[in-house]
Amino acid sequence: MSGQKNLKTRNLIARQFNELISSDDQLNKLYHHAMAICALNEKLHKHLAPSLSNHCNVANYSDETLTVNADTSAWASKLRYCIPDILKFAKLECGLTNLKTVRVRVLPIHHKANQPKTSQSKFSATNPTRKARLSKKSADFIKNIAESINDPDLRKSILKISTHGE
Repeated sequence: MSGQKNLKTRNLIARQFNELISSDDQLNKLYHHAMAICALNEKLHKHLAPSLSNHCNVANYSDETLTVNADTSAWASKLRYCIPDILKFAKLECGLTNLKTVRVRVLPIHHKANQPKTSQSKFSATNPTRKARLSKKSADFIKNIAESINDPDLRKSILKISTHGE
């Protein structure tokens, strides 16, 4: 019985999602662009050597630029050597005929702050970003600055930062 309920719930959610996507042109365009990025990412991972593909992901593409994120600056450097090959592959195999450049950025994936490194890979995609920490002195300094700011939204944001003090 539980399996049928889950299936009905999934079908309802899928139907609501499809209705939402089809009701708004911008949202529909965004959804299809995200799906194209996922497909392009999959193709690129199959094309690159496994050692390299495990450390990069397609972030975005426009008419002329493909943006690829790498885990570290070292992997970004290795990826930059492959730019001519990636450009050729994307044009010929992925249909991005207007593509002129491939931009490589470093977007590190942080590991859990309190988790031993042996239990999970340092660069695992399942690791969440570490929570920021400030010294008590830095947090107090930021709080004092925030209190002198007139813009309420900016003040609120900076006060939120000051709560990360230890």
